[in-house]
Parts: sequence; C-alpha cells; structure tokens
Amino acid sequence: MRQIGRFLMGLLVGWVVGSLVGLLLAPAPGPSTQQRIVQAYQKFLADIQEAARARRHELEQELERLRRGGGTSTA
Repeated sequence: MRQIGRFLMGLLVGWVVGSLVGLLLAPAPGPSTQQRIVQAYQKFLADIQEAARARRHELEQELERLRRGGGTSTA
C-alpha cells in the first residue's frame, strides 16, 4: 500500500513540475495554452484512473490467491 502511495505522489509531483515548466517555456498564446493544460489534466486523470484499476486488479488476484491458501506474496 505504501508503494502505490509513493507512486501516486511521484506521479502528481512530476505532473505539476512538468506543467509548470511547460507553461514557462510555452510559445503558444493564452487560449491555446489553456486548452493544452486542460488536455494534459484530463490525460493525467485518465492515467491515474487506469493505474488505480490495474493495481486493484492485481490486489484482487493476490487476495483470491491467498484465500485459496497460496502462501506469501512476492510483491
């Protein structure tokens, strides 16, 4: 659980830093930049949702394996 928290925090920090650098270096006019920011934000949310879905699937599989007496986890 701690690993996923660290991953998500790193993803969030990377996204914020990347967005700020992009804004500072953007040669595009305001509305165009705003549109790019909205698109980047939507992609970021979609990526987070996909990462959460994938992790949930992994955890559900691990739980099912443990319920069947599969032993200890290697993750």
